[in-house]
Amino acid sequence: MNVVNVRVRGIYATGISKILLDRGFKIVEASEKIAERFSIESSTLPADVTVKSTDVEDEVLVIGSPREALQVYSILVDALKYVFTWRSSVELYAVYKGLVTERLGELCKVSLGDFTGILVPCRENPGSSIIVGVKKAPLKPGEKILLTRNFTIRGKILAVVHGDPKITFSEHIRDRGVRARLSSIALTRLMGSGLGVHFRSSSKYASSEMVLDEIDRLLLEYRNVIERAQSLSGPGKLRDGEFIGLIGVTSLAKSVLDEIRSTVTPTIKMHHSLKSSGLSDLVDLLESVISNTTYYHEISLKTLNYMCERLRERREVEFIHIKPTGERIPLREGEVLKVSVLNNNSILLVVKRVMKSSGVYDGLSVEKKPGDIDYVVAKSDQPVLVHNYYRGEEWLGSYININTPPEITPGLVKYHDLLVDIVILPNGQVKVVDEEELNKALERGLITEDLYNYAKRALKQAIEEPTKYIYNPRKTGI
Repeated sequence: MNVVNVRVRGIYATGISKILLDRGFKIVEASEKIAERFSIESSTLPADVTVKSTDVEDEVLVIGSPREALQVYSILVDALKYVFTWRSSVELYAVYKGLVTERLGELCKVSLGDFTGILVPCRENPGSSIIVGVKKAPLKPGEKILLTRNFTIRGKILAVVHGDPKITFSEHIRDRGVRARLSSIALTRLMGSGLGVHFRSSSKYASSEMVLDEIDRLLLEYRNVIERAQSLSGPGKLRDGEFIGLIGVTSLAKSVLDEIRSTVTPTIKMHHSLKSSGLSDLVDLLESVISNTTYYHEISLKTLNYMCERLRERREVEFIHIKPTGERIPLREGEVLKVSVLNNNSILLVVKRVMKSSGVYDGLSVEKKPGDIDYVVAKSDQPVLVHNYYRGEEWLGSYININTPPEITPGLVKYHDLLVDIVILPNGQVKVVDEEELNKALERGLITEDLYNYAKRALKQAIEEPTKYIYNPRKTGI
């Protein structure tokens, strides 16, 4: 079996590298820290798969050669267990012979055989055939397949580009000398061809011979794609692209990564939650002084107390509600009424939110009025976020949101919604709502079975004694 080369980047790099190394993968283009932590010899071999955190740092992107990238993706999902999963059924950069089925101005719907994509701009009429590449593969529900005429024939270190005779570079190739060298090599093969070339990040390590060999191979593949398109009578795939998938990393999955990382290097409590909330500098500073287990516990406790103090100082906190569809819904910020570290080293937070608009409270079927109060109770070790609605001293009802344990940091509380919820009405009636939405999320592959079972256990726990979750502002206890 050939060894699969994986490039790993981002805030989860140590934990993910450990998972993959333990399963026989080779880490290439490792950062200095990763190379040092795992005693990895420097390797500039092109990656088969890239794993990196995205701009939304609660997500990990896996992209690369279809078979190898799917293998890496599946291993990470299995290892992290409690995650949201978004995979494209269409390969990014795949090349198709398409059939225009509908035109709306400059937008065309193009049949690819099993799928339909969107091409903009488009001047072809319905019934026209066209060779297209997948420019954007849909990952999350509702996203569309976006196509381009400038399809690419991608290799390990570069891509030949149809219809756009330019030389472009990965943002990671900044050295002017390297760019000049690669450009001169490309021009010896592509001058006057009408084709462009895009140099991928790994090309900066490639010899001139490697670059020339890959250009020659891709030019041959390009000609084969054109010939195959001419021989196909209908729409269909002409060349494979790359697997692409996202993993939504919940607080539970971050805890798994914390444990894995701690076997490699000192790791404080909530390491990945803090990193993904913009507190990397604080984490790096604290972990630089950890020398033994006792000190680790002391530092972790001081970190929790520090965050509580910062929450008191800021006085306001925002909520981010992350759905299995990938939607990130901000909730109106509220005033911090109480925050403390509990005996089990978790954080308790009580926030007062004042309603500004009219409407109806979800699940309660009670009118919402401006001036109503929502007392939100969150505990960082509990799978719920509880909304307690009041109008003056009148309790309107409580809504127990089942979710992953909330990540409570200065100014921000975020959690991954698990769809099913519990409603408690003033007459004592208790209702479970949206349980079918949880079931659908599992069926659609948006959540793992581990996360589904976690949600069911959390629901069972909450339904057994729902009244303990009710917050009464007139009482001092929770």
